[in-house]
Amino acid sequence: MIEKGRIKNRWDSQIYPYIIRELNNDDILQIMDLQNFILSLMKDKRFCVPLSPVEHRQILGDDGETIGLFIQDKLYAVCSILSPGYREDNMARQLNFSDEELPHVAQLELSLVHPDLRGNNLQYKLADMLARRAKKKKNYRYLFTTVSPYNYPSIKTVTSLGLSIVKLCKMYYHWDRYVVYKDTVKPLELDKTNTVHVPVTLFEKQQELLSNGYYGCSQSKDKENIKIMFAKEVMR
Repeated sequence: MIEKGRIKNRWDSQIYPYIIRELNNDDILQIMDLQNFILSLMKDKRFCVPLSPVEHRQILGDDGETIGLFIQDKLYAVCSILSPGYREDNMARQLNFSDEELPHVAQLELSLVHPDLRGNNLQYKLADMLARRAKKKKNYRYLFTTVSPYNYPSIKTVTSLGLSIVKLCKMYYHWDRYVVYKDTVKPLELDKTNTVHVPVTLFEKQQELLSNGYYGCSQSKDKENIKIMFAKEVMR
């Protein structure tokens, strides 16, 4: 067990005891059930790229780690991280990293939270917990993930973890994706006194900023749309 505590269930407003533990192959059925349930509720399927049982087992093996939150033996939240090594799906290849850098990459792969527990900041909690655990085990340098430009909660989570948007491209099923990453040895220091805020739907403007040395570093949301905040690196 990694952690235990108490958490509010949004459905009945009751407080329940929970545990967070590392998952294994015996948990595959519950992982797939939770993934399929959440996908069935999504109006926009582009928000989440599901993993197959084979992919889940690869992460549960030597290539990564998956942790989950349980209430009364039922899985309510999952987060996984992968050490892709020299695989073709190493996200660092999107930024033309050298072969020498690829083994030092870790990727946040999947984050699922049951609707009953939303509002407890679990996506951030589990991702942060998992990244810290992977840092101790694998001693990676670069933390990567991808996120849909239309998925505000996930954008908020990754930027809160200190990852920056570095690329906007087509991935997976030719869906729009931000590639976000963090160098844990030399984190980006951005000039947030001079920022540019761009509606998430204005891809051409975002591409222009990314091509001219800007990084996406935060976001905001109003009645009209999501806006991404871009800033340049502080020059020393």
